[in-house]
Amino acid sequence: MTDEEYKWFLRNEVVDAGLCTFCGACAAVCPNDRIEFKADGPALKEECPRNGQGACKDVCQRVVTFASKISPNIFGFKAKPPSLLGQYETIVAARAADPTIRDAGQDGGAVTALLTYCMNKGLIDGVIATGDIGKPSSCVVRSEEELLKTAGSKYSSVPVLSAIKDADDITNAAVVGLPCQVNGIRKTQFFPGLTAHGYEVGENGEKIKIPNIAYVIGLFCTENFNYEKLADFMEERGVDISNIRKATIHLDELVVMTDSGSYEFDLNDLWNAGCVLDGCVICRDAVSKLADISAGYMGSGKGWTTLMGRTAKGIELIKAAEEAGYIETKPEVDLHRIEEFTGLKMQRFNWELKRRLDEGKNVKFYWASDYPGVMGETKGTFFVKIKTNSGLIGADQLAKAAELANKYGDRTFEITTRQSVEIQGVPGTNVDKLMSEIYASGLATIGMGYVSSCVGMDYCTEGLVETKKLSGELTMAFAQKLTPHKMKIGIAGCGNDCVRAKRHDIGLIGQVHPEIDTEKCNGCGRCAELCRVDAISIVYGNAVIDKDKCISCGWCIRGCPNEAAIEKKRGYTVWIGANDARRPSDGILLKSFCTTEEIPELIDAVAGTFVKYRTKPGRERLGNVIANVGEGMFLKEVLDQM
Repeated sequence: MTDEEYKWFLRNEVVDAGLCTFCGACAAVCPNDRIEFKADGPALKEECPRNGQGACKDVCQRVVTFASKISPNIFGFKAKPPSLLGQYETIVAARAADPTIRDAGQDGGAVTALLTYCMNKGLIDGVIATGDIGKPSSCVVRSEEELLKTAGSKYSSVPVLSAIKDADDITNAAVVGLPCQVNGIRKTQFFPGLTAHGYEVGENGEKIKIPNIAYVIGLFCTENFNYEKLADFMEERGVDISNIRKATIHLDELVVMTDSGSYEFDLNDLWNAGCVLDGCVICRDAVSKLADISAGYMGSGKGWTTLMGRTAKGIELIKAAEEAGYIETKPEVDLHRIEEFTGLKMQRFNWELKRRLDEGKNVKFYWASDYPGVMGETKGTFFVKIKTNSGLIGADQLAKAAELANKYGDRTFEITTRQSVEIQGVPGTNVDKLMSEIYASGLATIGMGYVSSCVGMDYCTEGLVETKKLSGELTMAFAQKLTPHKMKIGIAGCGNDCVRAKRHDIGLIGQVHPEIDTEKCNGCGRCAELCRVDAISIVYGNAVIDKDKCISCGWCIRGCPNEAAIEKKRGYTVWIGANDARRPSDGILLKSFCTTEEIPELIDAVAGTFVKYRTKPGRERLGNVIANVGEGMFLKEVLDQM
């Protein structure tokens, strides 16, 4: 049986659809080593018992990027909506301080210098990268000497991530790759959290070992080439691809250096000759937006590399390497050139998308999940979740959302149980346009992590505490944090608990502690009549509160005609561990009368303790873990952190 006859989702839906980028993530997570790479992409070497719908499908970034879920994991509280350049905090021109590295590297050798620093300081013990210039291959670099041999850019498609299989001895790895490979390693890195299950296990119990990904360095990329077609193209022009010592793309030319001289090839000619990978043409990312550090020649002068520090640890690495004398930097970067570069790639993407749609080809809108709150529907369209203030939304905003639903969706809304407004039935071709208008109009979208609440004391006469402002603050603090999957938070303004806060992983309920002023109380019994839990009785002409029955609802305080029931303290009671999911659990009381200042720290401690003890990410809710650890031990560990 040939590989074409094997049932494999990725061959049919990605490779044959002209979407594959040869990133190699599928091979990296196949426990039985069934995947090999041929000239036109990955293929099965033997029949797959899962018909090719296992982990390989889950990690493919051309099925869905999940960038909106990955971004909060790598950018923390600072994850921002998608943009042309992606988010970054610093941008500099850099080059290696060591002339040996500078000469061996591409445009100043800054990336090689950064990796050398990481190795020498023990931050990593291996690098997953591309080796060789003539016919590149994926490899694991374990020494500074090997780093020098792999320095410089390569312009033939290589399944870089497949080298993870050869990294069994690596504990902390750095990955250097193109934007597609960066997306692939990020999906592999955060696999359990994104898919709600662990890595696939082989037929005989084989397990995949993914080293800790300490750093991801992404390269700027215009396009990549099919090796065989590129070799034929060059051979026709008198260049043996195996003799190439260095290659670089500058502006609209591919420049290669051999021992006999330098040769320049027009990128348009390479395009027309079919050398460019089909998957590259439908790519939207020119600058590796999900990397810790992005690097490329564009924007800096000859002999210098542009470094974009994106994450906190990426920024710190640039700073530390410079202070240690491994690189030197200067602030002069032509940002306009980088924006023009990324804009041109998006133009080409839009042209290619239109061409494929016009020709009736199957197009997977894999990039829709770059945006938070955008998810696929059964009919191939998407819904877009508009963020509200935990259920509150201005009339003008709702009117704008309705306008957008009419313009880009199927003219329907879904009012969700988590208090958001979803625009339904959005075709993939409308997602970018819709999101552009959403951001321009001041609306926002959001995925998981939404805090739901009742209207609280600002609107409700029975409300004891403020809810909407707090829920908004907690949403922004924890919706983008690597909190457990999934951690639902609900806030009720009083003991009526209209949002069922006690059925959330974390529930906050407003409460007020009453006491009786015996000097003012005349025993009229009004408070006892109002108490819904029979916690008050009249004894010898005075109201007496049974502390075991009282739920701190405050009805006695509101209703006492003599102002004898008085408020001693007010705050939020915190319940944790409940859910109504597949394995439901009841909540337990963590702490009473918390202030708004205490709550974020308390939630932080709960989430941290949960992560410490969970053993099956994606399958265990907070209550399940509390039950496994023991209520007393879990509560003590949380409260000890306060």
